[in-house]
Amino acid sequence: MSPCPPGCCCPRAGFLVLCESLGLRSLPRSVPLSTSALSVARNQLCNVDHLLRRFSGLQELSLSHNLLPRFPRGLPPSLESLLLQENRITYITSGALRQLGNLTRLDLEDNRIRAIQPGALEGLNKLQVLTLKGNKLTSLPLNLPPSLTHLDLSANCISVLELPSLSPLVNLQVLNINSNCLRSVPESAFDRLPRLRSVDLADNLWACECDILYLYRWLLNGRTKMATDLVCSEPVHLAHRLLLNLSVVAICPRVLAPNERTQQLHTNSSASDGERETAKPNSFGSNFSQQVSKENTSLTFLKDAPLTRVLLDHFSLETLTYDECVSLNKTQPVSPPLLKTTSSLPDEEQKYRDDITARYPPNNATSAGETPPLLSTNRDALWPTPNTQKEDEDSAVIIALLAVLCALVSLVMLAVLLVLKKVLLQRRRVAPLDAGLGG
Repeated sequence: MSPCPPGCCCPRAGFLVLCESLGLRSLPRSVPLSTSALSVARNQLCNVDHLLRRFSGLQELSLSHNLLPRFPRGLPPSLESLLLQENRITYITSGALRQLGNLTRLDLEDNRIRAIQPGALEGLNKLQVLTLKGNKLTSLPLNLPPSLTHLDLSANCISVLELPSLSPLVNLQVLNINSNCLRSVPESAFDRLPRLRSVDLADNLWACECDILYLYRWLLNGRTKMATDLVCSEPVHLAHRLLLNLSVVAICPRVLAPNERTQQLHTNSSASDGERETAKPNSFGSNFSQQVSKENTSLTFLKDAPLTRVLLDHFSLETLTYDECVSLNKTQPVSPPLLKTTSSLPDEEQKYRDDITARYPPNNATSAGETPPLLSTNRDALWPTPNTQKEDEDSAVIIALLAVLCALVSLVMLAVLLVLKKVLLQRRRVAPLDAGLGG
């Protein structure tokens, strides 16, 4: 069995290596080259360029919570999951990811990224999950791969949704662009995303004017409660009002103008002129309604949706911290190496959640509704939340039955007491009569 680097934890030595929170300024030298999953998160690494290329079988790598000033160079092409959240990366160059064509997940949350060069993400034809939350982007990255299913751009400075960047994402299912500077959404922006099922648009600077009517109609067509979270910032007289609590006329008064003109012209002109004028508002309404998305899209708050998970017998890394790993090695012998990587696509989410609920005891934690990643550093937030609704209903039924049973027992006891009282009274009346007869 391959040795475990000093200070690190290796639940499956040679396959899974955890070197977290050790104050490392450089990579451990004795990490086995056969390692498939490596985490050096929460250290003080400043440069790992070309130090990991020799790990030809490395599939998952976490460099999160370090001091990296730029995207690492010379990473092995075998990588499928790369976690770089909470570093100091400021830009992504066009050649930074050129050799990483096998990536399915890339997490760059909470860096300082201001720009992503055009073409930097081209060639990532397998990328499904891209997280750019908490950076300083002012626009959507160009040339996003069409393979994306989950895109998180929340907590940036994006003010416009450019159609050339958005429309190629035909496989996109989850879009988080909350907490930005959006004022409106371009006409037919979401109509070109046929698989879109979840959008988070809250906490933007919505200008509730004519330009927002497409989003207004699209939200109404979606029949979702999430839309009530969209609050107007402008104009002043509509500030702090909920978008869907407003009427079309309140949002865009000029929508009513054609009707008013038609009525006036109809009363002062000939019948033929009136017919021509009345066709204008009808055409306006029909054209506008045709631009509304016909998809019944559900808008919900979702977290980034990881797709890859490693199961190690009955232990998984999203719940296995470094300290727990060390304690486990002291109290339990390690079985032969076994590393099983499973990929869960969005269509299989519910099946996987059911499997996890049956395998592990339930606990109280928030769920992203997706399969947790192998090397996630936010383990407590990714454990699935069991559904206790049925248990609550069963408990309520049991309590009701017990209450009814107690009431019946009380009535029976009361009836018995009444009968005993009546019997005692009759005996008292009979006793004096018997005594008189005997005398």
